[in-house]
This record gives sequence, structure tokens and C-alpha cells, in this order.
Amino acid sequence: MTVQRNLFADVAVVALLASGALPAHAADRDANSSKAADGVANAQTQTPQDQTITPAQADAASDIVVTGIRASLQSAQARKRNADAIVDSIVADDIGKLPDNNTTEALQRISGIQVSRDRGEGGSVAIRGLSQVLTTLDGREIFTAGGGRGYNLQDFPAEQLAGVDVYKTPTADLIEGGIGGVIDLRTRRPLDMDGFVVSGSLRGRYQDLVDKVSPLGSLLISDKWNTGAGEMGLLVSGSYQERAFRSDIEAVGAPSERNDLITGRTIVTPNGDYEPLIDGKRRRIGLGATFQWKPTPELEFYAQAGYQEFRSIQQQRGLNNPSNGLSVVPGSVETFDGTDDFMRGTFQNLSASTFGVTRDTYDKNQQYSAGFDWDRGAARLTGDFTYQHSTNDLYYTEQDLKVTIPLATLDLSGKTPTMSFDGIDLTDINNYTLGYTVRSENHYTGNSYAGRLDGEFEIDSPFLSGFKTGARIQKMDTAFTPIRFFYQPSTTTSAAGYSSLFETMPFDDFFQSNPAFPQGYFTAITSSLRNDFDGVRNALGVSAAPAVDPASVYDMSETTVAGYAEMLFKVDSGLRFDSNVGVRFIKTSLNIDGNQRSTVGGVTTITPQTYNNDYVSVLPSANVRFHLTDELQLRLAASQTLTRPNFSQLSPAFTLVPAQGQGSGGNPNLEPLRADQLDASLEYYFSPTGSLYLAGFYRKVKGFIFTSSNRQVINGIDYVISQPTNGDDGKIKGVEVGGQTFFDFLPAPFDGFGVQANYTYIDSSTPSAIANYTTPLPNLSKSSFNISGLYEKYGLSIRVAYNYRSKYLSGLYGLPLAAGGSQNIPIYRKGYGWLDASINYDVTPNVTLTLEGSNLLRTREFTYFDQTTRPNNISIDDRQVMAGVRFTF
Repeated sequence: MTVQRNLFADVAVVALLASGALPAHAADRDANSSKAADGVANAQTQTPQDQTITPAQADAASDIVVTGIRASLQSAQARKRNADAIVDSIVADDIGKLPDNNTTEALQRISGIQVSRDRGEGGSVAIRGLSQVLTTLDGREIFTAGGGRGYNLQDFPAEQLAGVDVYKTPTADLIEGGIGGVIDLRTRRPLDMDGFVVSGSLRGRYQDLVDKVSPLGSLLISDKWNTGAGEMGLLVSGSYQERAFRSDIEAVGAPSERNDLITGRTIVTPNGDYEPLIDGKRRRIGLGATFQWKPTPELEFYAQAGYQEFRSIQQQRGLNNPSNGLSVVPGSVETFDGTDDFMRGTFQNLSASTFGVTRDTYDKNQQYSAGFDWDRGAARLTGDFTYQHSTNDLYYTEQDLKVTIPLATLDLSGKTPTMSFDGIDLTDINNYTLGYTVRSENHYTGNSYAGRLDGEFEIDSPFLSGFKTGARIQKMDTAFTPIRFFYQPSTTTSAAGYSSLFETMPFDDFFQSNPAFPQGYFTAITSSLRNDFDGVRNALGVSAAPAVDPASVYDMSETTVAGYAEMLFKVDSGLRFDSNVGVRFIKTSLNIDGNQRSTVGGVTTITPQTYNNDYVSVLPSANVRFHLTDELQLRLAASQTLTRPNFSQLSPAFTLVPAQGQGSGGNPNLEPLRADQLDASLEYYFSPTGSLYLAGFYRKVKGFIFTSSNRQVINGIDYVISQPTNGDDGKIKGVEVGGQTFFDFLPAPFDGFGVQANYTYIDSSTPSAIANYTTPLPNLSKSSFNISGLYEKYGLSIRVAYNYRSKYLSGLYGLPLAAGGSQNIPIYRKGYGWLDASINYDVTPNVTLTLEGSNLLRTREFTYFDQTTRPNNISIDDRQVMAGVRFTF
């Protein structure tokens, strides 16, 4: 079965990689058929109502049928062109035709956005270098409990989206909170659909490293009716995704200088290595329902409900082999040519440990909304109320074994560093002793109540075109309850008497069966750690149970009251332009209840702490668009924005991890981050699906939050405690350039080819934890680009998308010097590319077969300490291939 699956995967990958170069020769079909892709109404095949198209463009497009990818590009381009700020958009068909199963992966296609990877799929998002991003759902702020303020975009299945708008400049009516920008997730509404619609998808996903197939499915049902009480519509949708995953990681320990390895030389030497193999399964569920009622053409009432659940069940097994201070076999140490950087050497009597870990995360998010929209044309009034509830639970359990290795050879010379052992039989349980046993649980809850009222009024004037005003009030509360357990045997205890807790490492193909890595060693049975931790404690003879850490508990509430006023201007003669100029006022009231641990004379006490903080913010904004010609427009924008500190950063509590000697604490005196922003964008629209743009931006961020560290002894354990603090100003500046088009001027069948491409350059400088020292923004690449090759004709749709980002700063490390003291050096992530592809074929106007692939190049992560001859982390993730069917009726 495994051979068959691998053969299928190899054939599929070859097909996907080849697809970008093959012309389409498929049976022709009715080009005017309705696709309603991913549940989008047939209106997608028509020109968007809000797009201005010149007569020349209309003539050029008159013989082009707008469906599929063309429709998605046209709709997204129209939203960007007609927005009242600098906005980029993607729509449902665009998302549905790439293997983008969560929102983050869809967003990586937009210029200026860089995403991180989490076990081979999209994780966090930064807009123009800033990770402080506000997420809204149909214009309403949403969040995921977990100590932060943002929404975990991994939680939202892409199939449930009608589109995503990324606001890179604010307007006064946008909710404050994101100095990076605002990401608005747009869902479908029944009255926008063409009557009764049923659409969905069924797919299977094969992950090659873990060698498993996982199911994915989605379904949307929508209908609307004309009744005696007006028009009504109801839409329900659901999505279910599973993904098995595996990551192989070889992490080389942090370096230090040693002068005892090679006579007369100081060698930069790593602290052994760390070899986790991580496997698990993720499940993502999305449910949604929307009801609309229009008793008259001018008045609409609506109610919406949404639910997202994300579960990640993960096991981690491997070896930890620290080598600091160990002697080496004389003459065994070699260095990289022309450097004093350690390349290869053999250490003696290394004290290693094996580990078995479970790390399970559960996110659950609920949103309930109701409101109205009263539109008289010259005047519009809208109101909305939203309640949200979110929980986040993390369960981490680890059990270690210790073993002494007579000879351990660390070799950094190959593509993958390795640590090999000699003089020990790792398959004999008698050679092991018990190590740490740790359990940590983090439980977060969050609630939000928000109401808003907005009005918009047209003004009949040759200059002033309208006025907007509104108010919003929101109350958020969040609570954190940590549970901790730590056990360390008081004496050296043989593991032989506890063999029921351990098993032979179940994988024997680490880094694709690299023979240099140790095999057959014992690790903790992860299923016991997860499902029967009390049984593990009893087997160890430990009566103490996991308990709440009272010093780390906190409960916070925050009330914001906001109002705004915005003037709209429009001039249609001479130099034509339109603009909005406004200001947003916000009062923030924060209450923090927590605890603080202190140790005096060896006695530890926990003291309740209460903090209150009120402040007022005034955020002006201005956006102007000059219509230089019918096709060419120039946008200029200036604004001020803010992002409030995360709740976990504001906590007065400490969270301690005894096994690692690490602790983290908050700072209730943190101030919000504030940014001054300048933006410009020159945009040329030469066809309904063709455009070019050049944008520049500048951000000055005040009060960047960074982490400082200090040492404390708590309950006899030496901890390094990290706490956030506001720093000096930081600056970000950059440019974006991009465009898209179909090559309609080519003869058939080549007129079905198209391309999308964009490039972003960002330069930044921010304060760090080192006095008078600045660095680039962490996790920010200076250069990134996307390029997608497109083909759509004869019912065949092909897309090959490549995303690249250059190296970036991961963090700073204090390199211990042989002469004493330390030198701070950067840790970099080497630049990398990510290749996805998809092939779709319309069997009928309503049924499409799909083949999709992700991580087709099997990208390797590589991080290093300052120089590539000082490796830090190397990892590989699954290549994924999906096949299935989409349908719409």
C-alpha cells in the first residue's frame, strides 16, 4: 500500500510540475455555462457593478467569456481599483483553485504579506513587516483566546470565504488595532446568490513523510424567497479538514568559544544537537449560517452565526545531546576551510537524553451577530451587535530518559548535520536512567460584546460629496489559568524497573533514513502521556498531581468607546480626484487582576495585584485618489494607527518552566504601539483583468515592544525571566510592484495563458534588548515575490504558484567568549521558495475534478548563527498532494 501511495504521489507531483508548460487540448464545451465556483453566484460571470471600464476596454473584452480564474481576477481587481483606501483583495474562486486550506496560505499571494510556516502550512501573517494585524469577519473584530488580541487565521477554513480584503491604509470608519493593517474575511450572503444553490467539495490529501491520506470536505446550501413580508434568504455552510503531518528537525546547539580543542586556536563550537521527529494530526472545522430579511427594498435585517474549531494533536520523539564542557578525542576536531568554526569532532562521555512529548492544542471560536441596514440612497444607517466566545487550551507533557554515550561524533559537513554514537547499546533499557517528567496546561477563555451604529450621508456639492459618522463600544474580557507538574527523580534511578512506560522509537527513517542518526533507542510512550497521565504518575510513585500555578493566573477586562467623523470629497472636472479625510477617537479602559511572586530570604510569597489604565487616542487619516486618466490613478495616504499590547504581555504574573530553567512575565505598564504612516500607490488598469501597480510606504512605530531578560532564583531553581518592555522608535519603509494579465492577443489555444506577479522590498530598523543596538524587524525578509502562471480554456484550469522570501532575522544570541563575557550575534533564516500547483477540469458545467499539490519542492528550513558555517536548525515537512471533486448545482 505504501509503495502504491508513493507511486501515486510521484506521478501527481510530476503532473503538477509539468502542468505549467503544457497547452490545453481539451474537449470544448459551452463557454457560457454557469460555474458559480465555490458557491459564488452567476454574477461572477458579469462585470462587477462597482468597476469603471472604459469603452476601449469594453470592446477588447466583448468576445471574452469571464468565468473561473478570469472572474476571480476581475472581481479582485475591481475591488482594489474602486476601494477608498489602498486595498488588495482575493476572492473565493482564486482561493478555491489553489491548495490553500486556511486563510494564511491564501494571503501569501498578496504583495507586502509574508507568512511563517507551521508544520508545513501557513501560520502567522505580517503586513509590510508588521505582525500587529487586526482581523475582522464581515467588518467585525474577531479574536482567538490565547493571550493575544489577534485571530489565529489557521482556524478559518478557506472554503467558507467569499473573499479577503487587506487594508494597508486605514480610514476613520475602520476599527482601530492594527498598525500593520486590517484583514477582513468576507463570507457569503444568501441574497447575493442566484436562488437555490448547493455547492461543495470532496477531496483526499496524501502527506508523503507521514504516509497517510486525510479527508477534506465542504458544503454550502443557500436559497432565497419572495414572501408577503418581503424577500428572505438563508445560507448554511460547513467545512471539515484533516491533515496528518510530520516534520523532521535537526537542531544544532548554540555555539560558544573554546580554546581547548585545537592547540593555539579558539574554535566556535556548538553545544551538541537536538533531534526531534514530530508527527501528528490536525482537524479544522468551520460552520456558518446567515439569515437575511428585506421587508422593503430600503431596509434589511440580518443574523449570522459562525463556529471554527482547530485541533492539533502532536507527538514529538527524539534525542537531546548537549556537549558543552565535554572533552574530545584528541585530533578529532576539524573546522570549515578558512574559518575557526567547528565542522566535525568526537566528544567523550556525553550525557544524552531521549524524550517523548505530547503537545495538543484546541481552539474554539464562536461569533453571533445581528443588525440592520437602512439605505435611502442619499442617506444610509447601519447598526450591528456581536457577541464572541473563544477558548484556547494547550496540553504539554514530556517524559525523558537519560543515557551516557562513551563516544559521540558531531558532523556538520553534510547537507544535514548528524550526531552518531559509539560504545553504547541503545536497544537495552538497562543503559537508561529516569529523567524529568513534566506536564503543563494553559487554559484561556475570552469574551467580547460589541455594538456599533454608523451613518453615511450624501451631499450635493461640486466638491464635498458626503459625510460619515459613527460610534462603537466593545467590552472584552480574558482569563488565563495555568496548571503545572514537575517531577525529577532525587537519585539516579534505573529505567529498567519502569519499562512499561517506554517503547522503542517507532520511526526508523529520520531525515529519509539517514544512516548516521542513532536508531532503536527508547522513548516515552506518548499515548500514555496523553491518555493516562495519572497512570504514569502512579507508575513513577509520585503522589503529587498537576495543580494550578496561582502566581500565573490573571483576569482582564477592557472597554473601548470609539467615535469617528469622516468627510468625503469628489471633483469630476479638471484634475479629477476623490478623497476621505477623517479622525477616530477612542477611549480605552483596562482593568488587570493578577498575582505576583516574590522571594525574600528564601521564602516565596504570592501577592494579588490590580492595575487600572485609562487613555484616549486620536487617530487622523486621509486618503486621496487622483484619476490621472481613465486607466491611471494615483493614491496618496497619511494616517496614524495603534496596536494595544497583548493581554499576556500586560499580565503581572510569571509563568515558570522548571525543566528548562525558563520563565516569562508580563508588564502591566506597557503602552500601546503607535505608528505614523505615509503611503503612495500608482495603479494602471488596462483591461478588466489586467493591471500594473507601484506602491511605496513608510512607517514610524513608537514604543516597539521587545523582551529583556534577567535572572531570578525561585524555590531554589535558577531561572532566566523574560519580560516585555517598550523601546525606542522603529522605522519601516519599502516598495511593492506587481501586475496581472491574460495574453488575449495570442492565437488560440495560447490566449488562455496568463500571469500574476508581485515583488516587495522592505527595509526596517527597530530597537532590541541590547542597549543602543538596532536590528531589522524579526521574521521580516527584505525581499519577497510571488509569481503564478495561469491557463484557463476549454474547461481546463491550471495554476502554478511560486512564493519566495529572502533571508530574515530570527533573533539574537549571546555567544559566550572563551576570554569571558559574550558577543551578541544574529540568528538568520535562509531564504526559501515554496511551490504550489493545481489542475482543474470541468467534467460538466457543474462538476470539476481537481488535482492540487503543496510544498512540491520539499523546501528545507535552514537557520544559522551569523554565518552558514554555524548551522542552527534544519527541517523538512511533508509534500502534499490532493485530489477530488468540486460541484455546484
